[in-house]
Amino acid sequence: MTFNVLYSASFEDVEKSVDAIEAAKPDVLCLRELTPRFASAFERRLGKEYSQRRLESRQGTWGVGIATRHKLLRTEVFPERPHRLPAMEADVLVDGHRLKVVCVHLMAPGARHKKDEGLLESLPKNAALRDKQGRALMDRYAKVKLPLLLLGDMNETRGGDAMKAFAAAGFTHACDGPDADCGPTWPVTPGGLLAFTEIDHVLARGLTLSGAQVLQVGGSDHYPVEARFDFAP
Repeated sequence: MTFNVLYSASFEDVEKSVDAIEAAKPDVLCLRELTPRFASAFERRLGKEYSQRRLESRQGTWGVGIATRHKLLRTEVFPERPHRLPAMEADVLVDGHRLKVVCVHLMAPGARHKKDEGLLESLPKNAALRDKQGRALMDRYAKVKLPLLLLGDMNETRGGDAMKAFAAAGFTHACDGPDADCGPTWPVTPGGLLAFTEIDHVLARGLTLSGAQVLQVGGSDHYPVEARFDFAP
């Protein structure tokens, strides 16, 4: 499961998002915009269930975490170059198989690089930055032989340049697999209006993905996305 849990979520909305995770029971969980408030709630309610975890909480949008029901062998936090926004990778032992999990959050379309910058200036700059982030990630994992899950808030649809770089590097999209029930993931508004664009994704290389779903639950402005993964025979 990948879930951007919203850095500004209220106490009540944090609890709703933890409810969603508790109900889904993912084996591997990627958390973005992970704040100290959310990390505290997660550890209080699900800490025993997810004793294998690394939660790097931050104020604002920079927090990241991976939690799993399986043996966590190693973790590393690294900058999503050419920006400093952090990603996290982990090696997880699942039923005797070593799996690499990479939890990312690419640059937001409307993020300002200068205080007086307008949206029309920010959009092309951030699209170009996501393209560079995508290519840097693919360079990082070009020689990795382990099965790899790449998931998170990509801040772009499948037509974006970073997503195209992932596809060109051999990553498959969970929502293209069998039994998928996908759709928009953002923005979920407080009034309950449905999301209208798909920017949260589960991708894999060296794995089979199936049963992908966008879950219309939680207290974030993003819906979580889950999928089943299987190792190649």
